[in-house]
Amino acid sequence: MVNLLVPYVPLTNHHDPILEEFTYGDVDSRARKLRNEIKKGDYIFFHTTIRGLRYITAYYVTDRALRTAEASSSKAIAAKYQNPHIKEYLRGERRNGDDAIVFGDPILSRKLQHPLPFDKDLAQKLSLKIPFKKHFTENQCIASATRAWRELSQNDVEVLLSEIERSEKEGFSIDTILSTDEVLEIREADLENFIVRNSRLMGHDLTLIGRQVDTPEGRVDLLFESRNKDLVVVELKLNEIGRGALNQLRRYMHYFRKNTRKDVHGILICKDVLPAFVDEFKKLQDIQVFCFGWKLLIYPRKWN
Repeated sequence: MVNLLVPYVPLTNHHDPILEEFTYGDVDSRARKLRNEIKKGDYIFFHTTIRGLRYITAYYVTDRALRTAEASSSKAIAAKYQNPHIKEYLRGERRNGDDAIVFGDPILSRKLQHPLPFDKDLAQKLSLKIPFKKHFTENQCIASATRAWRELSQNDVEVLLSEIERSEKEGFSIDTILSTDEVLEIREADLENFIVRNSRLMGHDLTLIGRQVDTPEGRVDLLFESRNKDLVVVELKLNEIGRGALNQLRRYMHYFRKNTRKDVHGILICKDVLPAFVDEFKKLQDIQVFCFGWKLLIYPRKWN
């Protein structure tokens, strides 16, 4: 079994690896390693620099590795995959030397929703023995030590999978700086994770009771209990809201009042309230509205 840690630099004229389709091509000695040593079930972790820091962005659980000529000769593969090694071979641009493509299992492989910071803390949990020298930044030391492919032990694989799972569950912290593209890709699950970790932003001393709580009225995003044991029902919406979201939250609140005999309050977290419903929302007594947004920051660029 051979597990790899593979660096890459995103190129506009050679988009590889294509993390969305779990393919990666290479040439010469690296191509031979893919074909001769990588077996079905081996892990390949990919890392790159994002805004001056190192991140692990995806992992493939290998399905197979093929010569580019063999992959390109398959009509099914050539039609399905966009990897530039295949496209360039079909145009006659890759007919010399060793050239190979690895395919990740589409069920087991994963492009990370939140790239995992590849920092000193993570590096020291692995068997890579990266030296961190004075007068060099952490990122410089990591980038230098992982510029070539590095083999990972099975324990390294388990550490990385565990760290990825932890990072995915935690989501964004209150100090996370997002790029414009990342903001546009925010999911309701990301917002939910953020609220759970930062419930104090709602101005309550709250204890989480449950997430995605099933009721006869539907699934409640978040359910909290306040210090005085009242229930707080939280509904999340990524867009602007109107009466529909308000009525949905009221049904949840009515259900909990009826079945728990407790005081119940509601919170709507959304992009904003539609202008036509602002006056109606102003009159709410037992429901608060919070809007999420993004701060524009400038910060010093970090270099490798």
